Amino acid sequence: MVLEDAGLKGMEKTLGAVEPVMNAAGFFRGGAWDYTKVNFDKKLLDGETEYYLRIRAYAKKGRPEKAQAVIQLENPVLLRHYFPHGLEETDEIPESLQEEVQSSIQQVKENLSD
Repeated sequence: MVLEDAGLKGMEKTLGAVEPVMNAAGFFRGGAWDYTKVNFDKKLLDGETEYYLRIRAYAKKGRPEKAQAVIQLENPVLLRHYFPHGLEETDEIPESLQEEVQSSIQQVKENLSD
């Protein structure tokens, strides 16, 4: 599920400014290396079902492994983990996770706003 009203899309900051804010909110940069994009994931549990709240970002200037690279955030996406197949976008946020999803996004938004 793409969370289009999150208010993060289009924010531009350096990776060095974004990463500590993401880490403080429980998001961690994914290990997959790419020339142009960065994924910040936060693992959420609903019973035994794993979900990931992902905030994608794209390099606007520089390489995304460098702290001084300028990245642009995209809308958050909620993904459900299916063993052994991987991740799929969900149709809706489980009720038990709604508050955590909203508060996580709000924390990031508030700490990255100018």
